[in-house]
Amino acid sequence: MDLGTKALSLSMGTRLLRRERRGTPTCITFLMGIWLTVMATQAAAENVVKVHNWADYIDPDVLRDFERDTGIRVEYSQFATAAELEADLASGKRFDVIVPTDFQLERLIKEQQLLELDVADLPNRAEVSDELLAKLSSKSRADQYVTPYMWGTVGLVIHERAASQALQGPVANSWSILFDPSSAGKLKACGAVLHNEPEQTLSLYLNYRGRNLRTQSARGIEQATREIGDLGMPLGPKNFTDLVTQLSEGRICAAITWNGIAAMANDKGELRYSIPLEGGLMFIDSLAIPRNAPNREAAYRFIDYMLQPGIAARNARATHFIPSFDLDLERNRRLLPDLAIPSQEERRRLFFLERQSDSQKRAIDAAWSRLNADKPE
Repeated sequence: MDLGTKALSLSMGTRLLRRERRGTPTCITFLMGIWLTVMATQAAAENVVKVHNWADYIDPDVLRDFERDTGIRVEYSQFATAAELEADLASGKRFDVIVPTDFQLERLIKEQQLLELDVADLPNRAEVSDELLAKLSSKSRADQYVTPYMWGTVGLVIHERAASQALQGPVANSWSILFDPSSAGKLKACGAVLHNEPEQTLSLYLNYRGRNLRTQSARGIEQATREIGDLGMPLGPKNFTDLVTQLSEGRICAAITWNGIAAMANDKGELRYSIPLEGGLMFIDSLAIPRNAPNREAAYRFIDYMLQPGIAARNARATHFIPSFDLDLERNRRLLPDLAIPSQEERRRLFFLERQSDSQKRAIDAAWSRLNADKPE
């Protein structure tokens, strides 16, 4: 029901009440009761925000608290990959809030799929780190369409004892332990795996080799994928839960993974996560409103609620990723005193996943599909 219809309905209701006071027959009272019930049902049906987020990427209690504090019901759904989010949008499904990652933003903005945000409706956006907003502004003015939710890194996780035994020496903070055939061959014995995320793995491998994913032809992508396959390592599990379990139990001694996954798996304190000297990936996942969102007002309420430092800290504790607020401020750092964040030196070694053209993306999908077919998981 649009605003004009609501206004007309309210006007009709007011006129009916006035007639009742002047002695209008009691049937009007009955009709008014029906009208009020219909209006209440309509309002309840509209008081919903449809949120589509990455799997296991929020504190479930936060959703319940949002519903309690705002009276807005959350219709929550999840996706596991960036490609899955894009497929859901392409299928015509409508959401009020989505959580795209940084390398998707240029394309989503170019295709006019995102609503330009009115920051006046997001007072808590003032809590967001200026550094993160500046990084997004370089991506087709993405900071005007999204607001950062969480960020993190893709780096090297090792089981120190198992990996050093396999290598018969200290484990260097370098991608060479996975990408150099001599080291990779030794680490296979203790369960080293490759990251089952093609774009990220190719980006890191090519960067290690002094190349860049964005400049690669289809032939270059095929060649790099073949070189990765020749290392002879299995691919890690795609399921986040399985990856955490295998790392925690010591069945994986070295892998490429996200900082949050490494933190979740390190319950025994036996894992070391680092940004290798050759560099690692940084990602920013952001809250956005699709242009076809059915309930924009509720979307703004939800996003602003998530940006409260206390709420953001709860989500960070639940997911082990880094919230978007400014951690250089002492009052914010006190909310997450034990959160591991990259040092300034490590941050200088981070870079974003390169944007790929449609032809490059097709080449990556085809090459990785062949790699998956040849390797046990």
